[in-house]
Amino acid sequence: MSRITLLPVLALALAGCDRLNAISDLANPIVAQGIYVGLDLPDGVDLSGSDLLAYSAACSVFLADVNDPSQFDKSPVEGASVSFRSGQNAGFDLVDEGDGKYLVSADDGLVYEPNDDAVITTKVAGEEARLAVSTPASPDVDVPTTLQPEHGFTADLSGQGYDNVLVAVYDVTRGKLTWDNLPTDIGSTYEFTHGDTQESVVVPGDAFLRQSNYVVGIAGMTQADASTFEGVSQTLSAFMAGQFALRFVVVQK
Repeated sequence: MSRITLLPVLALALAGCDRLNAISDLANPIVAQGIYVGLDLPDGVDLSGSDLLAYSAACSVFLADVNDPSQFDKSPVEGASVSFRSGQNAGFDLVDEGDGKYLVSADDGLVYEPNDDAVITTKVAGEEARLAVSTPASPDVDVPTTLQPEHGFTADLSGQGYDNVLVAVYDVTRGKLTWDNLPTDIGSTYEFTHGDTQESVVVPGDAFLRQSNYVVGIAGMTQADASTFEGVSQTLSAFMAGQFALRFVVVQK
């Protein structure tokens, strides 16, 4: 599987003139975006020895320097020291993957547990920063067990207290991701972490074009309180966490 199927891509972006104007008032030019996700595996499912193990938990962080707002998307911070710890995880150093992105996953021993306090610590040019988020459990969601080809559904998490919803659809038979709403570039990631609360997502019929067996992952994402962040731009930084609930769908005529 060439693409991370149930994990969001990490990035960050600057969008909106109001936020551009706020930069001159920021004491710290470093921006950090983090997304921490896991899978709530159904009983009897064991990923040990599988190439899917890495996707059962992952934390990605993207760092940028916003001294020059016009070059925001061209100012990744590389070579930083980035670490992760929580009540369930003694501590991990994130791998610098280039372009300002840092990653740790279940391959490294990372474990996602609900009701955990996850902390990212970064050190850039000797200056330390800290972001923290409380991890939510997977959502309760009704997903149809059968669908006709080209028929979708709405993943509705209303009333469960989440700030946003991530969905990914994977065709098990063909080994292919068929649809997701995961952020894929700088702009879409910033919009995801800084947009309005979204409690539902329409999963289109395009996700289920053919008769096959599908796995649908649905995560309710919780946003950290940015006012608790230390050493980064509180206006532009974010840290979100969520656990995917997995559902199985059979598409047949």
